[in-house]
Amino acid sequence: MGIKGSATCTLNFGEDGQCIGELLGKEREGMKIMFQMMNEARMEVGMQALGHSTAALEHAIAYAKERIQSTPVWEMKNPDAKPVAIIQHPDVRRDLLWMKAYVEGLRALNYFVAYALDMSLAFPEEKAKWGGFVELLTPVCKAYSSDMGMLITSKAIDIYGGYGFCQEYPVEQYMRDCKIACLYEGTNGIQSLDLVGRKLGQNKGMNVMNMIGEIGATVAKAKTLPELQKYAAFLEEANNAVIDLTMTFASLGKSSSFLIPILNASPYLDVFGDLVCGHFLLQAAAIAQEKLNAIYAEKGADTKGKKRALVHDNADVAFYEGKVASAKFFAVEVLSLVKSKCAAIKVADKVPIEMADESFAA
Repeated sequence: MGIKGSATCTLNFGEDGQCIGELLGKEREGMKIMFQMMNEARMEVGMQALGHSTAALEHAIAYAKERIQSTPVWEMKNPDAKPVAIIQHPDVRRDLLWMKAYVEGLRALNYFVAYALDMSLAFPEEKAKWGGFVELLTPVCKAYSSDMGMLITSKAIDIYGGYGFCQEYPVEQYMRDCKIACLYEGTNGIQSLDLVGRKLGQNKGMNVMNMIGEIGATVAKAKTLPELQKYAAFLEEANNAVIDLTMTFASLGKSSSFLIPILNASPYLDVFGDLVCGHFLLQAAAIAQEKLNAIYAEKGADTKGKKRALVHDNADVAFYEGKVASAKFFAVEVLSLVKSKCAAIKVADKVPIEMADESFAA
């Protein structure tokens, strides 16, 4: 191997017969080995999107706490009212909680897949179960994390207003950098096709059914906590809708309408991602609520006012309250829509396939 050239360098492999290739694995199994590398890279892409999303959220929160602008809406008729930090404005608070809920959901999703990978290696007797989670959720980690990362970083720019579009603040770069995560290691459309075309049917459908079982356990646990019962119902409804849609896809895949699952692969991945993130958020909320109830009992906080006061003085209470808030908001904001999205997919409309190429021009 040698390097030649002056202004432009050329890297030559095998010059003078000095380059030796080594066979990795068995012959004709190169594609299988390559996909082990690719799947690891796809998980890393999901973590990259999570990193950009987390940084964008943290910067947006910090900016919202320091940027003073406008009087609060409940003080608009008071001529003596003073401007407040924008985190006090309802629309800003909603955007921040939207970002927080998705960031926490994506973090749990990506961490769970990494945990499942470790478990599949540590306990060979349970490899089918844990390895099944890795296979099923890898395309979701990659595609859902990067798609939502784009939206999260965009929301961060919104918090800054026009400043967010300028390079003197970091959030515009987070959004630009996050976009590539939607593209490399297989565009997100390809990840969706992988999920619908290969992963749902793997292990005779047991991988997806095991995931559905995990979600069902979270629903059952949350229903035992009065504070979360209403929100558990949203997750249960979403879970049932996705089960029904998955079974419909399995049936369509064996019929003359096999193009319907392919056409709707991306929408399916989106609702599946919503469902799984909602599951992890409610799972965390159930743990957090039990922790909160124990702290409230210890501190004698038996009224809403006393509980609220603890949030300002106790970091653990503030943390756990944030976990519960994320799950509740996500259930109402996102999980409530899963059933209708599944119903829309089941309509099996073929307009994108049936229209002529010439009709795409706007």
